Amino acid sequence: MGDLDYAYAQLLQRGFLVLRQAVDSGDQDWVRAEVAFLHNVPSLIGEENVERHRYFWNEERRHYLDWIASQGSEAVRSRMRTYYEPLWSEMEPLVLERLQMADRS
Repeated sequence: MGDLDYAYAQLLQRGFLVLRQAVDSGDQDWVRAEVAFLHNVPSLIGEENVERHRYFWNEERRHYLDWIASQGSEAVRSRMRTYYEPLWSEMEPLVLERLQMADRS
């Protein structure tokens, strides 16, 4: 398993924790946002199509962040900062390297 694949697996692990918190809170908008954010992650593990990684990083993740900025409660923002931001910081150079390698090809 490569570093990016491992990071996606970690994202799923953390995402399921956050999803469980969303369900327990009864906030259906938060539940829907988490599901929308996480639903394609399993298929990215081992994915060779760089455009799928680009779409997740630039579109799906951005959509999630936009939702948090406009709709998310402080609890939602706190979970994102605690669970996702540190991992995204680790993932960013891995994703960007993969995208840059594809762009050079």
